[in-house]
Amino acid sequence: MTFRTGTLWVVSAFAACAVAAAAQPEAPGSMSEQRIVAPVNPDPLVVKRNAAAQADAEYRARKQAAARERRAAHAEAKARYKEELANARINRKGDRDAASNALKAIEPDQPEGSRRSH
Repeated sequence: MTFRTGTLWVVSAFAACAVAAAAQPEAPGSMSEQRIVAPVNPDPLVVKRNAAAQADAEYRARKQAAARERRAAHAEAKARYKEELANARINRKGDRDAASNALKAIEPDQPEGSRRSH
């Protein structure tokens, strides 16, 4: 138990030092302009885990981008289809009215009931 408590104390002391260092104002032109990068862990399992995590993140991003593009294309196709459907309804109604008017113009002499063929 003392080992865990000691480790906890070391971790909390390290965190306190990091917070204190971050809170201090920096002088202009100091060495803080250089970024400090954590050293690469030589453990091959850690390297593999990090590479797998990065590959997973890239795959997820590509997959989400492809899904967004697919949804956009689907929405565009659906809008085009609805527009074509509306135009077809308008054209069908116009064709029906034109055919009806043509029939009425051909046979104006006959009474209304005699035009029916059935």
